[in-house]
Amino acid sequence: MSSNLNYPEQNFLVVDDQRPFQLMLKGILVNLGIRQINLVTTGEAALQACKERDYDFILIDYNLGGHRKNGRQLIEELKQKKLLKPSCVTVMVTGESHRPMVLGAIELQPDDYLMKPFSQNVLKLRLEKAFKKRHALKFIFSAMHKGDTTRAITECRTLISENSRYRNACNNLLAELLCNAGLYDQAEYLLNKLLEVKPYTWGQVQLSRTYLYQKRYPLAAKLAHQVILQSPLVIDAYDLSAQALVGMNRLPNALEMAIKAVELSPYSIERQYQLCDIARLNGMYDIVKDACFAILEMSRKSVYQDPVHFFNYIRATITAAQHCDDKHEKNKLKQEASLALQRGRHDDIKELKNNYNLFEELCRAQIEVLDNKLLTAKRQFYKLHSHIQNLEHNYIPNELSFDALSIMYNIGEFEMAEQIINHPEYQASDNQFVKDSLAHLQDLNQDKQQTFTELNKEGIYAYKEGDYRLAAQRFEQALQSAPMNTGGTLNLILAILQLFKKVDKYPDDLLKKVKQAFHNLQGVELPEIQQQRLADLNEQYKKLIFDKDNKQRRK
Repeated sequence: MSSNLNYPEQNFLVVDDQRPFQLMLKGILVNLGIRQINLVTTGEAALQACKERDYDFILIDYNLGGHRKNGRQLIEELKQKKLLKPSCVTVMVTGESHRPMVLGAIELQPDDYLMKPFSQNVLKLRLEKAFKKRHALKFIFSAMHKGDTTRAITECRTLISENSRYRNACNNLLAELLCNAGLYDQAEYLLNKLLEVKPYTWGQVQLSRTYLYQKRYPLAAKLAHQVILQSPLVIDAYDLSAQALVGMNRLPNALEMAIKAVELSPYSIERQYQLCDIARLNGMYDIVKDACFAILEMSRKSVYQDPVHFFNYIRATITAAQHCDDKHEKNKLKQEASLALQRGRHDDIKELKNNYNLFEELCRAQIEVLDNKLLTAKRQFYKLHSHIQNLEHNYIPNELSFDALSIMYNIGEFEMAEQIINHPEYQASDNQFVKDSLAHLQDLNQDKQQTFTELNKEGIYAYKEGDYRLAAQRFEQALQSAPMNTGGTLNLILAILQLFKKVDKYPDDLLKKVKQAFHNLQGVELPEIQQQRLADLNEQYKKLIFDKDNKQRRK
């Protein structure tokens, strides 16, 4: 292919939902000598067109109708599915001047971004400029398209050694490729050499990212901050600053940067999830919920549409309610979660139907926890667990394990949670949001779990030593950290029954406690071993009460 643009040989695709603009743009292209022009009005039609043939140029309008895939989503999907040949020039064409949309579109790195209206001469100049750059870097883009990082690095170095007019673009790509290959020291050396000549903004951003990969967080944060001061609209600098500040454990500052990044350019799922993670670390669960909702809305009609975003939104809403002190706001969040669960039954995401009933029931149990109906939540959970045990695949699906574990931690079934996590079939979810949420949940419950475990062990030791009163005290103290813990409850009943055997008159406080303990296990479909233990204790209790009544009658 010649580096000169021969218009009659080029295939053009124009994607715009406005017929008048389509015709106007077609007229300009025809005047330039272009003969092969395909006009489509929707992102869906553009995808189909790109599946059927290769295009040399694609001109895409940002807004393609309120309920359809927009231009950003179209470019994302074309790149994700590799429907663009490496030499294809993509141009975003729009009349949209809203800053977040403009910055979001530029982030996708189209070859150019054109604001309506524009003249024929402007379009001609921009097309030729983009074509020449794309042509000059074609071997690099071809290697990247094939996933051949080693060859892409070699092609970059070749062009740089030839002193190409696009050597800055090559250096930028080279630094990125070196980092992708884990060659951070080489990337650092390259960028420092370049920045000694001139403080390129792109070079500073890339070096900050390199420092972040190396976990040199203060250097990464310092350089990102310098970029923000010099160029306040470079979004990557805010992302890098936020990540580096998290590494330095400066969480409030990290949250400030993450919020600023989303305010400037909110149309990135990755950026919104970053905000989720940092907000969670700061205990700002309302922000996590709002970011998850934004992700859910953005992902619709896009290549990133996935039921996981819906599940994450529900999870975030329930978690926000769990940590909300204001009763009115808490009720609003519970209602929001309940309504979303109802809508999920009619959602157009087909994959939601897989495991949806189980997910919904797990969420309903968590909402019972929110209302402090711990016994109801426990009954619901064990009923679900019993049902799962009877299925062919008798194990909680990995993608829903977080929801089950959340209930276990909230009702204090710590041992059961550990059994699931340590089970050979358990696999950590590949959903980073769930991984981070589970780690956070474990951190929040660590002290409570440790307190319960230590007191329960002390109770077991005292019981073995025959000190049943001390054992009962320790089991009761343990249950203050986990009121619904099955093992601790059974242990308490056992210790109290042993105390009953040593006295003629059962103390009222112990009678009340043992009755409450039995009540906390009533109607719960426990595993077979625990169910048998409960039945045995119930028989012992009935016998003790019966014997006591007989003694009183004889007297």
